Amino acid sequence: MQDAQDAALARPQVLADAAIRVIAQEGMRGLTHRAVDREAELPQGSTSYYASTRAALLELIARRLAERSLADLYALFHSWDTAEPAATQDERVAQVADMLGVFVEALLARPDDARARYSLILDFLASDPLRGALSSQSPLLADAFARAPAMLHRFGIVAQAEDVRNLTQLSDALTFSRIVHAASPHLQLDVRAVFAAFLTSLPGLADSS
Repeated sequence: MQDAQDAALARPQVLADAAIRVIAQEGMRGLTHRAVDREAELPQGSTSYYASTRAALLELIARRLAERSLADLYALFHSWDTAEPAATQDERVAQVADMLGVFVEALLARPDDARARYSLILDFLASDPLRGALSSQSPLLADAFARAPAMLHRFGIVAQAEDVRNLTQLSDALTFSRIVHAASPHLQLDVRAVFAAFLTSLPGLADSS
């Protein structure tokens, strides 16, 4: 009985993951309830049971993508919160830039998620509420952005919540660039160098201890 209950609880996640793969492989035009059923290897009608409309299916996908992205972001914040700051300011900036590079690598390790997320964002109008759930404007990130400046201050980096939001957007842009130029290494930016340049540009860095 417990196994059946666990399977039922996991079914929306299975369908969301299958839908993400469909978008990554076929684009938004290929996203149908039937295509998700096939990709998930579930009986026809399974997706419709949990998401009866296209809007409900898109919301299911958006929640799943946001859930995993948020886990990556909290892993980054945990590294900021627990790492021992280096001795000099230059070393501390390099240290934080390296952890941000690890964050981007975590995003790149799930290319289907990235492709589906960008497809969804581009498909939505700016006023669509799901766009916020898939971007750094997500209300789920408000607490994270509020706590992050104190973590960065441990490394001598004076940052406001908006600076952390900009870092997240920069991470997003670098991830997109790496995906677009995956087959052209000479066009790929040095992620850690870009982060270090951004951190060095923050007001108050030179005065921080």
